[in-house]
Amino acid sequence: MGFQDDWIMRQIDMVSRFVAKLIFNKDEIGYQPESSEMLSETDRLHLRLDGLIREGRIGEAEDLLFDNAVFSDKYVELASDFYKRLNSLTDKELEAGGFSRDEVFDGYIEILTRLGVPVEQFVN
Repeated sequence: MGFQDDWIMRQIDMVSRFVAKLIFNKDEIGYQPESSEMLSETDRLHLRLDGLIREGRIGEAEDLLFDNAVFSDKYVELASDFYKRLNSLTDKELEAGGFSRDEVFDGYIEILTRLGVPVEQFVN
């Protein structure tokens, strides 16, 4: 992993922490289902995204995330969790899924912008 990738990983982590503090008043963000008995649409989407990531179908997972985007705190949490998980993949795993570290950062910023989260300060 090169310096550029390491810098991008830190940026993604910084954006995630910013969103956690701004919206949820927490130090970190991680998606949790609303109920263990009845899954919401967002919970079901989380499971589908998880499966696609595990299968290495990252582009398909990101498309699904964008196609289902609706503004809600739970969706912001889901999107943040998704990109945080992508950020934890190795460069090799991202590459196998047709993604680069830059695309992870760009996608995260784009979805947050669409959801109305003020992240302009993270864009160069």
